[in-house]
Amino acid sequence: MAEEIKNESVKSEVQKAAENVATDIAVTASDVKDLAVAAAEKIKKEVQDKIPSMDDFKEELEESFKKHANAKRVDMSKWEKVLDDFENKNIREVEIAEAVKSGVTATLDGLRAFLPASKLSLGFVREDELSDWVGKKLNVRIITAEPENNKLVISAKDVLREEQEKAREEKAAKVSVGLVTEGKVDSIKDYGAFVDIGDGVTGLLHVSQISNKRIKTPSEVLKEGDTVQVQVIGIKDGKISLSMKSLEAEKKERKEKQERDDFRANYKESGAATASFGDLMKKSGIKF
Repeated sequence: MAEEIKNESVKSEVQKAAENVATDIAVTASDVKDLAVAAAEKIKKEVQDKIPSMDDFKEELEESFKKHANAKRVDMSKWEKVLDDFENKNIREVEIAEAVKSGVTATLDGLRAFLPASKLSLGFVREDELSDWVGKKLNVRIITAEPENNKLVISAKDVLREEQEKAREEKAAKVSVGLVTEGKVDSIKDYGAFVDIGDGVTGLLHVSQISNKRIKTPSEVLKEGDTVQVQVIGIKDGKISLSMKSLEAEKKERKEKQERDDFRANYKESGAATASFGDLMKKSGIKF
C-alpha cells in the first residue's frame, strides 16, 4: 500500500513538470512569432523606403512619353496616305531602289516597301534577274499595310493582271460571229484545241471543226504553239467556238468562184466560134 502511494506521488510530480514545460514552450513560441512579425514589418518598411517611386522619375517619364508621341506622330503622318491607298486599292507608281533576297524594294511616301519576286510580273522572275529591275518604274497596288509592325508590301502583278483582264474584255467585246482572225494554239485536249486569238481571249476549236478530213484527235494535225487561221462560228455565255474547217470550205468556194470567173473571161476573149468548150475549160485550169 505504501508502495502504491509512493508511485502515485511520483506520477503526479512528473505530470506537473510536463505541464510546466509545455506552458513554457507555448509562451516561447508565441514570443518568437511576435518577434518574427515585428522584424518582417521593419524589414519591409526599410526596403520600401529604399525603392524609388514613380514620382522619383516623373520628369524623365514625361520627357520619354513626349519623345515617343512626337516620333509616332511623324511616322503615322507618312502612313496616313499609304493606309488610304491601301483601303481604296489605289494604284501607285514606284521606282525600284534595290534588289534584296526574294524580291526588290521601293520607297512609297517616305516608307520602305517590299515587292516580292512573285509579285513583280505575270511571269516567273528568277533570283538572279532581280537586279535587272532596279531603276524601273512600275505601277503597283499595296497588298499589306501594318504600321504597328512597320510592314509595307506592294504588288505589280495584281495591277498587270487587271490590265490584262481589261484588255481581254475589250477584245472579247469586239469578237463577233463570222470574224476571221489569227490565233495561237494554247493547249490541246482530246476533244479539241484552245486557241488564243489575242489579249488572252481564248476560243475552243473542236476536233470536228479542225479539218474536212476525218481526224480522231487534234494532235494529229496541231501542236501547242502553232499559229492557225480560225473563224468565229459561235458565241454563247461568253464562250467562243472556232473553226478551221469553215475556212477550208470558204477557200474551196472562193477557188471555184475564181475558176468560174476565169472561164467567163476567157470565153469572152476567145469568142464562141473560134474556141471549143474543151479549150476554154483547159485554159481555165479545169480538168476532166
